[in-house]
Amino acid sequence: MHRQIEDALANLKSSLPQKQEKIKAILFRYARGEMGLDQAYYELLDDDLIAMPQRCAVFAKVPLSEEDELRLKEKIKGLTS
Repeated sequence: MHRQIEDALANLKSSLPQKQEKIKAILFRYARGEMGLDQAYYELLDDDLIAMPQRCAVFAKVPLSEEDELRLKEKIKGLTS
């Protein structure tokens, strides 16, 4: 989950402008604490903004460390809207 969101951030500029805005809107809400990482992830999936993982690639959820989550939120906040 975390890796897919990081990949979406890394590939953001190569996405269509409308898709970029939707991704940013969801991730900014997460970064502001309006939703958790799980909810942001599922919204990105529901809106087809990130690819649905293949069944064979589904792993047990690994909890993020506080530092990892802070780093992800800082990356998101560093985006220009």
